[in-house]
Amino acid sequence: MLNFSDRLIDAIKKKNSVLIAGIDTTIENIPDYFIKRFYYNEKSEIDNLKTILFEYNRRIIDAVEENVVGVKFQAAFFEQYSYHGFEVLHKLCEYAKNKKLIVIFDGKRNDISSSAKGYSNAYIGETPVFNKKIRFFEFDAITTNPYLGQDSIKPFVEDCERFKKGLFVLVKTSNPSSADIQDIVVEDKKLYEIVAEKVYEWGKNCVGKEGYSDIGAVVGATQPEAGKRIRQILPNSFLLVPGIGVQGGKVEDLKYFVDSNNMGIIVNSSRDIIYAYKNYVNSDFEKSSYLASKNIKESINAVIS
Repeated sequence: MLNFSDRLIDAIKKKNSVLIAGIDTTIENIPDYFIKRFYYNEKSEIDNLKTILFEYNRRIIDAVEENVVGVKFQAAFFEQYSYHGFEVLHKLCEYAKNKKLIVIFDGKRNDISSSAKGYSNAYIGETPVFNKKIRFFEFDAITTNPYLGQDSIKPFVEDCERFKKGLFVLVKTSNPSSADIQDIVVEDKKLYEIVAEKVYEWGKNCVGKEGYSDIGAVVGATQPEAGKRIRQILPNSFLLVPGIGVQGGKVEDLKYFVDSNNMGIIVNSSRDIIYAYKNYVNSDFEKSSYLASKNIKESINAVIS
């Protein structure tokens, strides 16, 4: 199997796109007509929830697959529905994989090393069960939090090497208060710069044939100056860039995140795609999501091509 970074590059070239569709769906934002179509009074609320959540997101994936290299599932939007949400997540992960899309679990997981290993087993590795090892999810990559340091990242890195998976470490996030901690200065460096240096070290042994590491960074589109600096520190890592659109990130600033080959980024858009029907008059949600993903893809390509 190819390294994660090589599979990602292949997908980018085939689709002529660096766009990732973020699946952050909540029931209250699904159009009423769609809920009425799949809601059956004779079924339980939970059964209706699972059916509607799966069917809506499945149709989003179908609508955007032509324009995106992958999908990113935000764990919180499934966890809020307890294990019922994770049943849906499992089905959607398999569905997206069958579409040959890159599939990312955005859970920002981490803990002490033994717990981190459990997270890694679950999402990008294999879990020991009696005399066997079982792969419960088929995600290509996972997002992680670096706050606990190297020993907590190590299980993820080892599974990236073993199973040819990808890792995106939080370095500089898109939220307004990210500076509270990430911009703290330590020995003349901002903390996010130190974390980026760590990511570089962690990714040295996970390099694909195209020269890119499988260990990348999450860098918010709302942070172009930080993006420019992080790119200097991580010349051969992919940056997962969320935050364009609703969160305030500007497509034109993506030029600060790419490498010297105008590569090295994947750009996530969530609400602008999955709820695009709110912005398109007289259009169903599938057509709206298709048009939104096409427009975002083209606007990104105009900046980085």
